[in-house]
Amino acid sequence: MKKYGTIIALGLAILFGVVAVILVNKWLSSQNPTVAVERSSESVPLAQIVVAASDLSIGSRLSAENLTVSKWPRTSVPKGAFENIEEVEGRVNVSKMTAGTPVLGAELAAPGSGAGLVAVIKPGMRAMAIKVNEVTGVGGFILPNTFVDVISIQKKGKAKTAKTLLQKVEVLAIAQETFIDEGKPKVVRTVTLELTPEEARKLALQTNEGSIQLVLRNPLDEEEIVVKPKVVRRVRRRVYTPPPPPAFEVEIIRGEKAPEKYRFKAQP
Repeated sequence: MKKYGTIIALGLAILFGVVAVILVNKWLSSQNPTVAVERSSESVPLAQIVVAASDLSIGSRLSAENLTVSKWPRTSVPKGAFENIEEVEGRVNVSKMTAGTPVLGAELAAPGSGAGLVAVIKPGMRAMAIKVNEVTGVGGFILPNTFVDVISIQKKGKAKTAKTLLQKVEVLAIAQETFIDEGKPKVVRTVTLELTPEEARKLALQTNEGSIQLVLRNPLDEEEIVVKPKVVRRVRRRVYTPPPPPAFEVEIIRGEKAPEKYRFKAQP
Protein backbone atom coordinates (compact mmCIF):
# COMPACT_ATOMS: atom_id res chain seq x y z
CA MET A 1 0.00 0.00 0.00
CA LYS A 2 2.80 2.39 0.84
CA LYS A 3 4.22 1.84 -2.63
CA TYR A 4 0.91 2.71 -4.31
CA GLY A 5 0.30 5.62 -1.95
CA THR A 6 3.50 7.32 -3.06
CA ILE A 7 2.57 6.91 -6.74
CA ILE A 8 -0.95 8.26 -6.12
CA ALA A 9 0.41 11.31 -4.27
CA LEU A 10 2.89 12.05 -7.08
CA GLY A 11 0.15 11.75 -9.69
CA LEU A 12 -2.15 14.11 -7.79
CA ALA A 13 0.67 16.64 -7.43
CA ILE A 14 1.30 16.61 -11.19
CA LEU A 15 -2.44 16.92 -11.88
CA PHE A 16 -2.86 19.88 -9.56
CA GLY A 17 0.22 21.56 -11.12
CA VAL A 18 -1.21 21.22 -14.64
CA VAL A 19 -4.58 22.58 -13.50
CA ALA A 20 -2.84 25.55 -11.85
CA VAL A 21 -0.92 26.39 -15.05
CA ILE A 22 -4.13 26.23 -17.12
CA LEU A 23 -5.98 28.51 -14.71
CA VAL A 24 -3.13 31.06 -14.68
CA ASN A 25 -3.01 31.13 -18.49
CA LYS A 26 -6.76 31.71 -18.67
CA TRP A 27 -6.49 34.57 -16.20
CA LEU A 28 -3.63 36.21 -18.11
CA SER A 29 -5.48 35.90 -21.40
CA SER A 30 -8.50 37.60 -19.88
CA GLN A 31 -6.31 40.69 -19.26
CA ASN A 32 -6.21 42.43 -22.72
CA PRO A 33 -2.66 43.97 -23.10
CA THR A 34 -3.52 45.49 -26.48
CA VAL A 35 -6.23 47.61 -24.94
CA ALA A 36 -3.82 48.76 -22.23
CA VAL A 37 -1.24 49.80 -24.80
CA GLU A 38 -3.85 51.61 -26.88
CA ARG A 39 -5.13 53.43 -23.82
CA SER A 40 -1.59 54.55 -22.91
CA SER A 41 -0.94 55.75 -26.46
CA GLU A 42 -4.22 57.64 -26.54
CA SER A 43 -3.05 59.61 -23.55
CA VAL A 44 -0.12 61.06 -25.62
CA PRO A 45 -1.32 63.79 -28.04
CA LEU A 46 -0.23 62.96 -31.60
CA ALA A 47 0.19 65.05 -34.73
CA GLN A 48 0.65 64.03 -38.33
CA ILE A 49 3.71 65.18 -40.26
CA VAL A 50 5.10 64.54 -43.73
CA VAL A 51 8.04 62.10 -43.89
CA ALA A 52 10.08 60.55 -46.70
CA ALA A 53 8.60 57.25 -47.88
CA SER A 54 11.92 56.16 -49.41
CA ASP A 55 15.56 57.23 -49.54
CA LEU A 56 15.93 60.47 -51.52
CA SER A 57 19.15 61.82 -52.98
CA ILE A 58 19.99 65.52 -53.15
CA GLY A 59 18.02 67.40 -55.79
CA SER A 60 15.01 65.03 -55.81
CA ARG A 61 11.59 66.49 -56.58
CA LEU A 62 9.09 65.66 -53.82
CA SER A 63 5.76 64.10 -54.72
CA ALA A 64 3.01 61.87 -53.35
CA GLU A 65 4.97 58.84 -54.62
CA ASN A 66 8.04 59.43 -52.43
CA LEU A 67 6.30 61.01 -49.40
CA THR A 68 3.89 59.76 -46.74
CA VAL A 69 2.17 61.03 -43.60
CA SER A 70 3.16 59.63 -40.21
CA LYS A 71 1.91 60.13 -36.65
CA TRP A 72 4.36 61.93 -34.38
CA PRO A 73 4.22 62.97 -30.70
CA ARG A 74 2.96 66.54 -30.76
CA THR A 75 5.52 67.66 -28.19
CA SER A 76 8.39 66.29 -30.34
CA VAL A 77 7.38 67.61 -33.77
CA PRO A 78 10.56 69.07 -35.41
CA LYS A 79 10.58 72.77 -36.22
CA GLY A 80 9.70 73.39 -39.86
CA ALA A 81 7.75 70.13 -40.34
CA PHE A 82 4.72 69.96 -42.64
CA GLU A 83 1.30 68.42 -41.98
CA ASN A 84 0.12 67.87 -45.57
CA ILE A 85 1.92 66.50 -48.62
CA GLU A 86 0.33 69.21 -50.76
CA GLU A 87 2.42 71.83 -48.92
CA VAL A 88 5.72 70.37 -50.20
CA GLU A 89 4.68 68.66 -53.43
CA GLY A 90 6.93 69.86 -56.25
CA ARG A 91 9.66 71.19 -53.92
CA VAL A 92 13.26 69.92 -54.15
CA ASN A 93 15.40 68.74 -51.23
CA VAL A 94 18.92 70.12 -50.81
CA SER A 95 20.12 67.38 -48.45
CA LYS A 96 19.91 63.60 -48.48
CA MET A 97 16.80 62.08 -46.86
CA THR A 98 16.31 58.56 -45.58
CA ALA A 99 12.98 56.77 -45.33
CA GLY A 100 11.02 57.92 -42.28
CA THR A 101 12.88 61.24 -41.97
CA PRO A 102 10.61 64.28 -41.41
CA VAL A 103 10.54 66.76 -44.29
CA LEU A 104 11.71 70.15 -42.98
CA GLY A 105 11.50 73.53 -44.63
CA ALA A 106 15.19 74.27 -43.98
CA GLU A 107 16.16 71.25 -46.11
CA LEU A 108 14.14 72.30 -49.16
CA ALA A 109 15.02 74.63 -52.01
CA ALA A 110 12.90 77.68 -52.69
CA PRO A 111 9.75 77.02 -54.75
CA GLY A 112 10.36 77.17 -58.48
CA SER A 113 14.14 76.75 -58.20
CA GLY A 114 14.17 73.65 -60.39
CA ALA A 115 15.39 70.13 -59.72
CA GLY A 116 18.83 68.57 -59.57
CA LEU A 117 22.02 70.55 -59.03
CA VAL A 118 20.47 73.95 -59.81
CA ALA A 119 18.28 73.64 -56.71
CA VAL A 120 21.34 73.17 -54.49
CA ILE A 121 23.09 76.39 -55.59
CA LYS A 122 22.64 79.14 -52.99
CA PRO A 123 21.22 82.50 -54.12
CA GLY A 124 23.92 84.74 -55.58
CA MET A 125 26.34 81.83 -56.09
CA ARG A 126 27.46 79.98 -59.21
CA ALA A 127 28.41 76.37 -59.98
CA MET A 128 31.59 75.84 -62.02
CA ALA A 129 33.16 72.55 -63.08
CA ILE A 130 36.92 72.13 -63.43
CA LYS A 131 39.07 69.29 -64.68
CA VAL A 132 40.96 67.21 -62.11
CA ASN A 133 42.93 64.00 -61.99
CA GLU A 134 44.02 61.64 -59.22
CA VAL A 135 46.66 64.11 -58.03
CA THR A 136 44.81 67.44 -58.28
CA GLY A 137 41.68 65.71 -56.93
CA VAL A 138 43.53 64.57 -53.76
CA GLY A 139 43.34 60.90 -54.61
CA GLY A 140 39.55 60.87 -54.95
CA PHE A 141 38.86 62.15 -51.43
CA ILE A 142 37.28 65.37 -52.71
CA LEU A 143 33.57 64.53 -52.40
CA PRO A 144 30.30 66.50 -52.43
CA ASN A 145 29.82 68.77 -49.38
CA THR A 146 33.57 68.89 -48.65
CA PHE A 147 35.65 72.09 -48.76
CA VAL A 148 38.84 72.84 -50.68
CA ASP A 149 41.40 75.58 -51.24
CA VAL A 150 42.44 76.36 -54.81
CA ILE A 151 46.12 76.98 -55.48
CA SER A 152 47.17 78.51 -58.80
CA ILE A 153 50.52 77.79 -60.42
CA GLN A 154 51.83 80.21 -63.05
CA LYS A 155 54.99 80.06 -65.11
CA LYS A 156 56.79 83.25 -66.08
CA GLY A 157 59.90 82.61 -68.07
CA LYS A 158 61.95 80.11 -66.12
CA ALA A 159 60.29 80.94 -62.79
CA LYS A 160 57.10 79.40 -61.34
CA THR A 161 54.73 81.15 -58.92
CA ALA A 162 52.33 79.34 -56.55
CA LYS A 163 49.65 81.25 -54.66
CA THR A 164 46.35 80.48 -52.89
CA LEU A 165 43.68 81.70 -55.30
CA LEU A 166 40.53 80.71 -53.32
CA GLN A 167 39.91 79.46 -49.79
CA LYS A 168 37.22 77.18 -48.34
CA VAL A 169 35.23 76.56 -51.49
CA GLU A 170 32.38 74.07 -51.16
CA VAL A 171 32.22 71.10 -53.54
CA LEU A 172 28.72 70.61 -54.95
CA ALA A 173 29.29 67.52 -57.05
CA ILE A 174 31.90 65.20 -58.52
CA ALA A 175 31.29 64.07 -62.09
CA GLN A 176 27.46 63.76 -62.22
CA GLU A 177 26.95 62.80 -58.56
CA THR A 178 25.86 65.10 -55.74
CA PHE A 179 26.09 62.47 -52.99
CA ILE A 180 28.46 59.56 -52.25
CA ASP A 181 27.52 56.90 -49.69
CA GLU A 182 29.84 56.46 -46.68
CA GLY A 183 32.35 59.02 -47.98
CA LYS A 184 34.28 56.46 -50.02
CA PRO A 185 37.01 57.97 -52.24
CA LYS A 186 36.22 58.18 -55.93
CA VAL A 187 38.58 59.35 -58.66
CA VAL A 188 36.77 61.47 -61.27
CA ARG A 189 37.67 63.86 -64.06
CA THR A 190 35.55 66.85 -63.04
CA VAL A 191 34.68 68.60 -59.78
CA THR A 192 31.88 71.18 -59.50
CA LEU A 193 32.54 74.05 -57.08
CA GLU A 194 30.18 76.66 -55.64
CA LEU A 195 31.65 80.13 -56.25
CA THR A 196 30.74 83.77 -56.25
CA PRO A 197 30.67 85.38 -59.71
CA GLU A 198 34.03 87.08 -59.01
CA GLU A 199 35.60 83.82 -57.82
CA ALA A 200 34.30 82.05 -60.92
CA ARG A 201 35.88 84.72 -63.14
CA LYS A 202 39.26 84.41 -61.37
CA LEU A 203 39.21 80.63 -61.58
CA ALA A 204 38.22 80.63 -65.26
CA LEU A 205 41.12 83.01 -66.01
CA GLN A 206 43.59 80.88 -64.09
CA THR A 207 42.57 77.60 -65.76
CA ASN A 208 43.43 79.19 -69.11
CA GLU A 209 46.73 80.74 -68.00
CA GLY A 210 48.20 78.01 -65.81
CA SER A 211 47.48 74.91 -63.78
CA ILE A 212 45.62 74.60 -60.47
CA GLN A 213 45.86 72.32 -57.45
CA LEU A 214 43.00 71.54 -55.06
CA VAL A 215 43.78 71.20 -51.35
CA LEU A 216 41.30 69.41 -49.08
CA ARG A 217 40.58 71.19 -45.79
CA ASN A 218 38.63 70.53 -42.58
CA PRO A 219 35.11 72.04 -42.79
CA LEU A 220 35.44 73.28 -39.19
CA ASP A 221 38.54 75.31 -40.06
CA GLU A 222 37.28 78.89 -40.48
CA GLU A 223 40.66 80.66 -40.44
CA GLU A 224 41.77 82.39 -43.62
CA ILE A 225 45.51 82.25 -44.12
CA VAL A 226 47.29 85.03 -45.99
CA VAL A 227 50.11 83.44 -47.94
CA LYS A 228 52.55 85.41 -50.07
CA PRO A 229 53.15 83.99 -53.54
CA LYS A 230 56.17 81.76 -53.63
CA VAL A 231 58.49 82.06 -56.60
CA VAL A 232 60.53 79.06 -57.60
CA ARG A 233 63.47 79.91 -59.84
CA ARG A 234 65.62 77.57 -61.84
CA VAL A 235 69.26 77.68 -60.88
CA ARG A 236 71.64 77.72 -63.82
CA ARG A 237 74.36 75.15 -63.53
CA ARG A 238 77.76 76.45 -64.60
CA VAL A 239 79.83 73.96 -66.54
CA TYR A 240 83.54 74.13 -65.65
CA THR A 241 85.70 74.60 -68.69
CA PRO A 242 89.38 73.95 -68.03
CA PRO A 243 91.85 76.48 -69.50
CA PRO A 244 93.58 75.47 -72.74
CA PRO A 245 96.98 73.81 -72.27
CA PRO A 246 99.97 76.16 -72.83
CA ALA A 247 101.80 76.12 -76.18
CA PHE A 248 105.53 75.39 -76.40
CA GLU A 249 108.37 76.20 -78.84
CA VAL A 250 111.17 74.05 -80.26
CA GLU A 251 114.38 75.71 -81.50
CA ILE A 252 116.55 73.85 -84.01
CA ILE A 253 120.19 74.90 -84.63
CA ARG A 254 121.90 73.70 -87.78
CA GLY A 255 125.57 74.63 -87.99
CA GLU A 256 126.10 78.29 -88.67
CA LYS A 257 122.58 78.82 -89.85
CA ALA A 258 120.23 80.94 -87.84
CA PRO A 259 118.18 78.94 -85.34
CA GLU A 260 114.80 77.79 -86.56
CA LYS A 261 111.89 78.05 -84.14
CA TYR A 262 108.77 75.94 -84.32
CA ARG A 263 105.69 76.55 -82.11
CA PHE A 264 103.48 73.62 -81.12
CA LYS A 265 100.10 73.52 -79.37
CA ALA A 266 99.93 71.09 -76.46
CA GLN A 267 97.44 68.25 -76.89
CA PRO A 268 94.70 68.13 -74.20
